[in-house]
Amino acid sequence: MKMLSTTALGLALALGAVTAAPTFAKDKPAKEQPMQLSAKVREGALAAQKALAANDFAAAKAAVAAAEPEIKTPDDKMVLGQLYLQVAQKGNDQALMPKAVDMMIESGKPTPETMSQLQLVKGKIAYQAKNYPVAEQALLAAQQAGSTDPDLVPVLVSSMHEQGKDEAALQLLTQTVDKQQAANQPVPEAWYQRGIAIGYGAKGPAKAALAAPTAELAKKWVSAYPTKSNWRDSLIIYRDTNKLDPDTEVDLYRLLYATGGMKGERDYMDYVLATYLRNPGEAQAVLNAGVASGQVNASGKNATEIKGIVAQKVPADKASLPAGEKSARAAATGKFALNTADAYLGYGEWAKAADLYKVALQKGGVDANVVNVRLGMALAKSGDAAGAKAAFAQVTGPRKSLADLWTVYVDHPPTA
Repeated sequence: MKMLSTTALGLALALGAVTAAPTFAKDKPAKEQPMQLSAKVREGALAAQKALAANDFAAAKAAVAAAEPEIKTPDDKMVLGQLYLQVAQKGNDQALMPKAVDMMIESGKPTPETMSQLQLVKGKIAYQAKNYPVAEQALLAAQQAGSTDPDLVPVLVSSMHEQGKDEAALQLLTQTVDKQQAANQPVPEAWYQRGIAIGYGAKGPAKAALAAPTAELAKKWVSAYPTKSNWRDSLIIYRDTNKLDPDTEVDLYRLLYATGGMKGERDYMDYVLATYLRNPGEAQAVLNAGVASGQVNASGKNATEIKGIVAQKVPADKASLPAGEKSARAAATGKFALNTADAYLGYGEWAKAADLYKVALQKGGVDANVVNVRLGMALAKSGDAAGAKAAFAQVTGPRKSLADLWTVYVDHPPTA
């Protein structure tokens, strides 16, 4: 009996583009077991292969279809599936592709590597057909079988999303990213972007439920791809998926500014408006930077008014800092130390700011999470990376996500 070789089976995966080339071999490879083909299946396969060689795809399809009812063994199903696959590709009969792939999978005959490829193709075909449950099942099988195709995870996550399984999708994505990183394998940027898009686009109660996993993915994203654009996007996502109090919002703007993520007049003016009354020096520096970059219209009404206000306030404010520092050190609580440290922070006096933040923590009577975030900022700006990360690590509660992003900034400052 002539044997059908399976060693020539190859799959080129591009959302359904698959090639397969089963051939009859005169000599059996040394390590390949003979296929158990039923007589009529073997006859039909030979006829189909002859027709394929002559580019008579209709005849090849008819020969396989005639042999299909005679399937009795797994090898029968595998062989006819391979031949259907050739007809589908060479004859441009894409509607036949799912049937061909399913027959090969159901036969149980493919090697583990080939099975993972087949499941991947099945999943992609099902996704294109909007059959999301089948796509999810097949892609999970491909992943478990060891497929490393970079499209697998985004399509799998999208299949789950289309079924309303957003939390499970982001959990699976995060776990997969963690496994890749633990194995020192690069994670495609598209993986992060797909998950973040799902979390960012959520509505109603789902948005709150997805805020934490979305923030975690954003943190991993800018750690791996710390461009200025990605930093900006991750911080805007953090802002829009969380309810931020005024203090946290100011600290967000500080990170956006530090990463070079300010874009447009609104970013600069929102930052300025949030700081000009309490920290005129900081507002003045940001306003000047916005004007210098060409993103803020210096003659605009808001810019003109605030420029005049801070210009009047800055000299006296700056002159009052030494006395304020002295009073802060003598005060019973850390409130005055915190306020004075904030002022020093706004003027870029990192060492003095850090020292007074520590005083504020020692004296108490302040929100330690607020102080530790800003202590970390001052230390990071002064070049004390270890001290900054230690301060950020002390932050708990709603501000922890922002502190984590500041930690990422210390380790992964923005690139171009």
